[in-house]
Amino acid sequence: MVAVQLDDETVKKVIRQVEFYFSDSNIPRDTFLRNTINESEDGMVSLALICSFSRMRGHLGLGEVKAEDVPEETVEAVAETIKTKSTTLKISEDGKKVGRTTELRKPEEVIEQLDSRTIAASPIEYDTTLEEVETFFNQSTKVTSVRLPRHVADKRIICGTALVEFSSEEDATNILTKKLVFKGAELELKPKKEFDEQRALDEEAESTRRETLANRKNGSQEEEYPKGLIVAFKLKSTSAENDNQVKSGDAKPDSMELETETEKESEPKADAKASSEADEAEEDNKKNNTETKKTSADMYKDNKDVVLREDLKSIFQKFGTVKYIDFKMGEESGYIRFEEAEASQKARAAAVLTEEGGLIVKNYVAILDPVTGDAEKEYWTMLRGQEKSRGNNKGNWSRGGKNNNRGGRQFNGKPNRSRDNNSGGRQNKFQKVAAA
Repeated sequence: MVAVQLDDETVKKVIRQVEFYFSDSNIPRDTFLRNTINESEDGMVSLALICSFSRMRGHLGLGEVKAEDVPEETVEAVAETIKTKSTTLKISEDGKKVGRTTELRKPEEVIEQLDSRTIAASPIEYDTTLEEVETFFNQSTKVTSVRLPRHVADKRIICGTALVEFSSEEDATNILTKKLVFKGAELELKPKKEFDEQRALDEEAESTRRETLANRKNGSQEEEYPKGLIVAFKLKSTSAENDNQVKSGDAKPDSMELETETEKESEPKADAKASSEADEAEEDNKKNNTETKKTSADMYKDNKDVVLREDLKSIFQKFGTVKYIDFKMGEESGYIRFEEAEASQKARAAAVLTEEGGLIVKNYVAILDPVTGDAEKEYWTMLRGQEKSRGNNKGNWSRGGKNNNRGGRQFNGKPNRSRDNNSGGRQNKFQKVAAA
């Protein structure tokens, strides 16, 4: 049997990779390897198995090989490399197994410590390698490990964020204060805790999306509407003066409303029916009094005590494309409909992380709540019904809607936000904010 000779570059890669596999950085989150170690009588793992892991196969040029098919000479070469080069790993007497030189710590004792010295960096291009990220951050301080999490909706590509662990919490804190440019893009740096919170929201949205698609595939019509696009908000005054202006049912005339909606593009095919119906219903609210609305917007755009739809749009479009803003000047609450669920999740996450507990809009804080479950379903059902009603009564609608009651949307999941709460519709449960 001819012994395999590993060149210097391969030796470096092999040592770094195997030491990482058995490190405190990896073991707490690597369930498979941790269980394999715990199930072993001596706490050691087959070196052939380690060599069959994807990154090790790449370093060793093994191709798609299983553990039992890893050549013996390759195992011997790796074992000899670890014996002579590593201070944190040990090799069994027969040269076929590898393990830590120190005891395995309990995961719960390690994870919190690791997270405190890990930061999230974005944007990271899809074709970026671990080595590129490590080399970049090593210019500033010692990097312990780098992770490139996969996209929640497509595990074939990275999500655009790198998790970089440093040797100390102090190093991680210092990095967060720097302005760094990676591959021509300025990096957004934040603690790993913030990344984890957003990741949880993304995974929840993806799970909901998959459930919706499954329902459609199984022929279920009950849940056939887009999910996760809507965020409810309530305006909270940041000044005592505004607090004194809150009055129940105090709304401004229609001439003071400002309609704002992004230019419409076709929605994803899976949601085409619900979206087209909603857009047609909302389009009726945009057709008349354009010049009056523009005048109203210009009149109040610099008034910090008057919130316009354009003010809301400027805040929320930072998180993604705003499809529609359901809000009338003078009201205390409303709803934002995004084009993608990810945008609504980003907005909610950003609001939660602020000291005020919401997003600042002029002299107000917009407190956000998700719209889910029955409330979300009723929202879309109401829009479909609204579109159908308009179609059946074509020619009988004035600007104020049928019988001069302007069709809008109150959202506690209930349709018919009328100007006159005694017009037969359900009462609006929110108060309204005086606009002047």
